[in-house]
Amino acid sequence: MASSNTLGGFKVLKDVVRFSLDFPLAEAPSPAAFCSALREGKINLPYITCIRDGPIWRMTVVVDSADHSRMCELLGAIFGKVFPSQSKSVVLSVFPHRNDPAITGTLLEVLGHQGLEADALANSPSAISVVLKEDSLNRASAALFEAFSFSAYRTPEDWKLAQKGKERLYKEVVASYQEKRPKVYGLNYRDNQEFFFSRLGSRDVAPFGTAMRSMASLGLDLAFLSTTPCGDECEDNVYFCLPRSENPSYRRIILETAPGLQIEEMGAAGTFSMTGPHFGDRYGIASELLNVFEKEKLHLLGLNCTVASVRGVVPADQIPSALAAIQECFEVPSITKKN
Repeated sequence: MASSNTLGGFKVLKDVVRFSLDFPLAEAPSPAAFCSALREGKINLPYITCIRDGPIWRMTVVVDSADHSRMCELLGAIFGKVFPSQSKSVVLSVFPHRNDPAITGTLLEVLGHQGLEADALANSPSAISVVLKEDSLNRASAALFEAFSFSAYRTPEDWKLAQKGKERLYKEVVASYQEKRPKVYGLNYRDNQEFFFSRLGSRDVAPFGTAMRSMASLGLDLAFLSTTPCGDECEDNVYFCLPRSENPSYRRIILETAPGLQIEEMGAAGTFSMTGPHFGDRYGIASELLNVFEKEKLHLLGLNCTVASVRGVVPADQIPSALAAIQECFEVPSITKKN
């Protein structure tokens, strides 16, 4: 595959554990209460996705391996059971992706063509992050250099050399920043979006990536993308947002490039995104947001938190209320509508 995209770089968060949680909406506690319990237990979440899929919450969380035992104890105390985990995982993040479907599509093509199984994937304002099994990392990093060029590194060997002695810099080190109202650099939002669902088998990943890459010709932003395991080891649930106005165009592209893929419309939506100076090194960012949404009775559809930034989806008519709720608990200097 020819290199066609130049990116700033990529980083890898090693020695982490992935948990996949599916539980009914009616089952206590809510995602807000769950994340609050993690905050009180001082368990940091460098990666979390939360999707409302009909009557079910689907969550993927990543914690440092040192927190594995405490996480299992918490899950047992909260839910009465321990959810499946993958103890030898890594989170690989590429940046900047600029919401460009071509970059996301190329990454998915790489995963599909190389037979690399992504246990989870999410985009945020900062990066696209993929959760992989630890033993896939060398293959994945080598494949990235076939698909992308990186301004800081020419080869995988250059990248590996640059990491020596800096491993701790790539861990999410929790500091003592616990402002009453966490600061953000700015709050961005989009309206007129459509929220979609599909199910990807292993053979569908590369064609779906090709469809995403083809959509770049329409000048579309990929405002939200998240995958979660669906219980079948050969399939994943994928959720994404695209502009409603271009619905006929990208439906045609999907039919042409991934004819076997079934896409389900889940309704009109809006998205929001923000990054803060301490989002990666303090507890409770996800719980702050989930708690205020729960208090205001907002219908969260999806949430991605990765690489110190947050992206979420709500029904279209709740975007004004969501922006107001965020300002209740975060210090927001500006709000910008993205076209």
